[in-house]
Amino acid sequence: MTVCIYSPSEKIWGGGQIYIDNLCGYLNRNGMEAVISTSEPDSFSSPTIRMPSVSSKRERLLKAPALAKSLKTRGVEVIVLNDLSSLWLAPIFRFYGLKVVSLLHLYLQRKNKAGLGHGWLEFHMLRMASRFAHRVYSVNKDNQESFPVSVEFVGNFISPWFFDASGSDEKRYDLGLIARLSAQKNIPLFVKLLARLNDVSERPITGLIVGKGEEEALVRHEVERLGMQELIELRPWVDRQDLPSVYDQLRCFAITSHHEGFATTLLEAHARGIPAITTHSAGYCAEFVEGVDPVTGIAFDPLDVESETFVYDVIDLIENSGSYHEACRLKAEQFTEERVLGHIQAGIESLIGQRATKAAE
Repeated sequence: MTVCIYSPSEKIWGGGQIYIDNLCGYLNRNGMEAVISTSEPDSFSSPTIRMPSVSSKRERLLKAPALAKSLKTRGVEVIVLNDLSSLWLAPIFRFYGLKVVSLLHLYLQRKNKAGLGHGWLEFHMLRMASRFAHRVYSVNKDNQESFPVSVEFVGNFISPWFFDASGSDEKRYDLGLIARLSAQKNIPLFVKLLARLNDVSERPITGLIVGKGEEEALVRHEVERLGMQELIELRPWVDRQDLPSVYDQLRCFAITSHHEGFATTLLEAHARGIPAITTHSAGYCAEFVEGVDPVTGIAFDPLDVESETFVYDVIDLIENSGSYHEACRLKAEQFTEERVLGHIQAGIESLIGQRATKAAE
C-alpha cells in the first residue's frame, strides 16, 4: 500500500467525498495502491481501511498518532489529508515519517457574517499546519491567497460517463439546485429568487430542489411562506447513475452557496449542456461560468435578487438556455480526470521518487 486518503467526515456525502472516492480509484487503476481511511467504509466504492470515529477535533487529535503508526506498519508512504478538517493534523503525520499531501475543497477564511469560516485561533493553526505538508492542492483558487505556502490549483473534474449517459428529453423545470440542504448552501436564497422571477415573468417559472439535510424544514417553510408550493418541487437524493436524467430536465442550474469550493454539481450540469447561475462566494464557480471563455452563465451577489435587471437577465438565460448547450459541454471537458487527478498522482510520485506504471501499459 502506497497512499492513504484520510477522510474524517461522517454522515455527509457530497462533492468532497465523491472527489476522494474517484481519486482513490484513479490511483489504483494507474498503478499506485491506495486506500481511504474512514469510519464509514461502506460509503465508498474504493478500497478502504476502517478507523474509529473521529467526528470531533479532540478525537482526531488523540487518534492520529495511532493511525500514523499503523499506516507506516502497512507500508504507506503518503497520507492525503482531505480538506481543512484534517489539514491541522499535518505535523503529526509528518512526525511519524509520512509524506503529507493536503487536498483542499473549501477555502480558508476568517469567520464571516453568515457564521461560516474559522475563528482566529483555528485560522492561524491551519496556516501554520500547511507548512508541514509536502504539497498542498486546492479545488478552488481562493486558497492560493490564504496560505503562507505554495498552493497548486487543480480544480474539480468530471468523469467521462457523465457526458454520454442516457437521460431525459423533457425540460420540466426552469431552474434547478442539487445540494445538501444545509446553512452553507443558502437554499432560502434559491426560493426567494424563484419568487422574484415569477413576480416579473410572463409565464410561470418552475424550480426543482434535490437533496436532504438539516435545513429541510426551513426550506419547506420558505417555499410555503412565499406561496411557491405549486412552482417548486422538492425531491430527496437520487442514485448517482440517475443524475444525468435529473439535469436533463433543467433549463438552468443554480448554486446559491455562502461558501463553496468548485462544485461537482456545476461541472455535472455543464457536462449535460446546462448553463448556470452562481453566487460570487461559491469559490471557483463564479470564475468558471463568467471568467473562462465562453461565458456559460451568470455570477451574482445575494442582494442582486432585488435587482430587476438581474432578474430579467436570469429569465433571458433560462429562455435561451438551449443555445449554451455545446459551449457548456466543451467547457466541462477541460476538467477531465486525466488532467486533474493525473496531476495529483504525478505530484505524489515525485514525493516518493518513483513513476507508477499505468494499468493499461
